[in-house]
Order: sequence, then structure tokens, then C-alpha cells
Amino acid sequence: MGTALSFYQPKSKNRNARGIFPAGIFVVGALIVAMPMSSCRKSAQAPSAVALQPASQQPTQVSAPAADEQSCRAFVQKFYDWYWNQTSGDSTAKQHDYHETLELKPAALSPELIRLIKRDDARQIAVGGIANLDFDPFLNSQDPEGKFDVVQVTVKGGVCRAMLSQRDIVTEAKRTGPSWVFSNFYYSFYSEDRRKKEAPDDDLVHILSQP
Repeated sequence: MGTALSFYQPKSKNRNARGIFPAGIFVVGALIVAMPMSSCRKSAQAPSAVALQPASQQPTQVSAPAADEQSCRAFVQKFYDWYWNQTSGDSTAKQHDYHETLELKPAALSPELIRLIKRDDARQIAVGGIANLDFDPFLNSQDPEGKFDVVQVTVKGGVCRAMLSQRDIVTEAKRTGPSWVFSNFYYSFYSEDRRKKEAPDDDLVHILSQP
């Protein structure tokens, strides 16, 4: 009997209790409903987080430029292995010069380069000495040493730039069908200690085109 009396409330208070109790149920119910909705929202956001990963973390595919870079690297390295590297360690071996390239490997050079080199050769004969070219244009030196290896290659718009391991040379080659041809050679002229440049940067086409 005492327990039953503990739940008795006057009618005036029961009205307030009924107003409070359903509100409490609503708040608790809303929280219960919100919890799975929040969980669903988080799980829905997970795929977008994957999509925003850096490209380096996503699977990569081999593109055409990568194949061109490999092809150009092989072309340039093969030329230097023939032109110089096979005899670079033998001081008694006969080494090629750039004039021989016109006869033995003309397909390695663009028609414009061949024309400009022949023009310079004719001028040398005419003046009986040096014209515009006074060094080996493929080695950027009058007294080269060591091997020339390709260390970096970039291809853009069908033009390949290959940096060599020494003498500050960057070769330029252009795509011609399945192969490449040298179209220019870029040089830097540093002092022996490499602290300063002895002359401004230049390139073979510009040198050969001088009056």
C-alpha cells in the first residue's frame, strides 16, 4: 500500500508530468534516430576521402610520353656509345669526329643540322682556318675525357631533351616516324672550378648560323 501511494500525484501535477514525459521520450528518440544517421553519413563520406588521395597514391598507367622517353634515351645513348664511349678509355684508338657522322650516320642528324655543318666546313676551307665551330659539337670539348651517359630525359610535344653526364650538354631530338634525329645541342661553358661561366649558354644551331 505504501508503494502505491508513492506514485500518486495530484491531477494538477500529473498534467505537467504528461507534458514533460512525452517531450523526454521525443528527445531520447531523436538521439537514437540521429545515431544511425550519423553513422550512415560517415560511411557515405568514406569513398570521397579515397577519391581525394594524391595521384601518387592511386594506380598509375604507362603513358605514351613514358614510352617516348625510353625510346629517346636509347637513341641518344646508342649514338654516344658509337661516337665516343667505345674508345674513350683507349688513347690509341681512332675516335670519330663530327665530320664522319655526316658520312657514317647521317640519319642521326636533322637535314638542317647537316646543312649548317656543311656550310661551316665550306667556310673553313674558304678562310683556311676556323669558321664558327672550333670544338666538337657533340662533346662540347676540344679534349674530351670519360664516357658520356644520358642522365635525364624529358619529352614534350614530340621534342626530346636529354642531359648528358658531363661537359654540360643537353641534346635535342625530334621524332621522325619510329625513330629520332638530333636537331640541336645546348651547351653551358663553366670554368674548371665550376664557380662561374666563362661564356654565356649557347646552342649549335645558333653558333653555326652566325654570319
